[in-house]
Amino acid sequence: MILRLLLLLMLSATSFAARADLSPDAAKAEAQRDIDAGHMKIYIAGTEGTYEPGVKKHDLALLSKLPRDRSLPMGCTVPRAPEAIAYAEVYNQAIIRWLRSSKAH
Repeated sequence: MILRLLLLLMLSATSFAARADLSPDAAKAEAQRDIDAGHMKIYIAGTEGTYEPGVKKHDLALLSKLPRDRSLPMGCTVPRAPEAIAYAEVYNQAIIRWLRSSKAH
């Protein structure tokens, strides 16, 4: 039972790592798909510590009802963590821009 659980955890952790595209263009495209679907979130990423890249303190109230997503590669020994931070920043900023513009109308 424990072996199955460990195997499942390892496979789920590598499923995102296998995702090849952590580019800014991919982040923008995902943000637009999520906006269109009405299922926005805020990515959490980091190396030694985790945070919400691209999110400023004054945006926290605007984002308070959105779920947080911890699926990006994270950790100080994870080679793709810096790419994931950049991805999260672009995605999060696109969501923030959309929410601000939708509240202005």
